[in-house]
Amino acid sequence: MRPACVFANCPGPAYQHLYHLLHHRWREAARVVMVLLSAAGLTAGEIGELLGYHPATVRRWIHRYHADGPAGLADRPRSGRPRTGGPHLGERIRRLLTRPGPWTARRIWRRLGRPKISPRTVYRRTCEQAAWRRPRLKAKGDPNRRRTLAALRRQLRALPGGSVVLA
Repeated sequence: MRPACVFANCPGPAYQHLYHLLHHRWREAARVVMVLLSAAGLTAGEIGELLGYHPATVRRWIHRYHADGPAGLADRPRSGRPRTGGPHLGERIRRLLTRPGPWTARRIWRRLGRPKISPRTVYRRTCEQAAWRRPRLKAKGDPNRRRTLAALRRQLRALPGGSVVLA
């Protein structure tokens, strides 16, 4: 026997990922769903609340559908030049940063194959992919410095061979 109601169990991150896909990668499919829901009798406010869009946005896509048909739901060409580094640069940087290492903008640039972009662009695109901060030395003049470093060395020596330490 089937249950009377079935609801999706989406924890926070999974729901946010689906919401992101609906508003970015699958936005044209979301526009088709807007038109279908409107044809089923829902108002623009109800559709907007359901899909997470402003009612004016829903009305805009319904008007475009009425004016141009299904072709009107596609993205129109936009002015401006494409992003420097291409559309997949961020994904390549993210994969590169999964490997441990002392990464700098210049090292990332070299590992990417020396693309024709500035180090500043590499830095900006890296900051989009990861929280990149310089390590701060908190207790420079610590009176227990020697004891602390000795305890740290003991802990490092006690680790099994081949261990990776992230600090």
